Amino acid sequence: MNKIISLSAIAAISLSVFSSCETDVDLTAPYASTTIVFGLLDPQADTQFVKVNKTFLGDGNLNEYAMIRDSSEYKWEEFTSLRIDEYVTGNPNPIATHSLSPITINNKDVNGMFYGPAQTVYYFATPTGLNPNATYKLVADFVSRPDIFAWTNVIPSANVFFQSPQTNLGLSFASTNTVTGAIDYRDNVSIRWTPIDNAEIYDLALRFYYTENVYSDNALTVLVSSTDKFIDWKIGTFNADDIDLNSGYYNLTFNAEPFFSYLGTNIPTDSHIRREAGTYDGNKTRAFELRMGLANDELKTYINVNNPVTGIIQERPSYTNVVGGLGLFASRASAYVLNIPLESGNGTSNINALKNGFYTSDLNFCDPNPSNTEFTCN
Repeated sequence: MNKIISLSAIAAISLSVFSSCETDVDLTAPYASTTIVFGLLDPQADTQFVKVNKTFLGDGNLNEYAMIRDSSEYKWEEFTSLRIDEYVTGNPNPIATHSLSPITINNKDVNGMFYGPAQTVYYFATPTGLNPNATYKLVADFVSRPDIFAWTNVIPSANVFFQSPQTNLGLSFASTNTVTGAIDYRDNVSIRWTPIDNAEIYDLALRFYYTENVYSDNALTVLVSSTDKFIDWKIGTFNADDIDLNSGYYNLTFNAEPFFSYLGTNIPTDSHIRREAGTYDGNKTRAFELRMGLANDELKTYINVNNPVTGIIQERPSYTNVVGGLGLFASRASAYVLNIPLESGNGTSNINALKNGFYTSDLNFCDPNPSNTEFTCN
């Protein structure tokens, strides 16, 4: 990890120079243009992308320069070689070399400080993914400027195994008090999965699928439209060192009440709408998807350095793992549990909480499973 000189240090040096010199200072004197890299390798993606740019300086308004594409993009002929070399333990030489090629994409936000929507990125195809046991070295050799390189490992996300939930094993978010009938939201919903090599951060979210049926009458008999929708609720972001390890599995528990509160806050109430929770497949109602993002150590450090400053000292350190330049070359990955049932087992606690709970009773949820007579949509 290379530390970059902090802004306060730059300011101190600048004040010292300015106070000890009586001549005018030319702020646009010759300067060293620096290469800036951003690339996140995804081991299961069929294409890998890397962005390679440069710093710039000029006379006049620099905001205007930022809107000019050539100010921060290299010309292809400025590279002698732009590649990613693949290494395995025990072999000092790369076992494969992946040449990067330029491509123009047109999805860049035009509302920022820099040019858009077109931008140049560099890519190579990985139709079978990346080797999870390899490390990768990004190399940019230039014709007439300093070369740069950066290393990263990758996350073998294909090795993730979820003990809970599973496609046929749901999660119980609530229970019903048998005496009072009150709904109790569970505060210890458990997710269990195998630890993954090189994964230092796990980001978890729950996706809830539903169908929104809009009717023209208060009796909900004349259907106007039917739209499949989903809503994502973030469970949280967790460092691997902070997650309990039990019998070979990471075990994470969360409180379900904020999930229902989130639905109640973000789904609008409308008496002409009935919402089907999930989709009935003839066997079970499938309503949830667990979505996991994983980050390796380089990306973890970058994220932690760029978290909001909350302490008294507001100075933020800088981080780069690009030798000879600035930026980040790291790895991320994703893992999913699809088609999770609406209920854990044969119960009705989750649909009862959706239908009658404090936060969601006005949203008019029902179960599309025709055999669930108490909460059926039929």
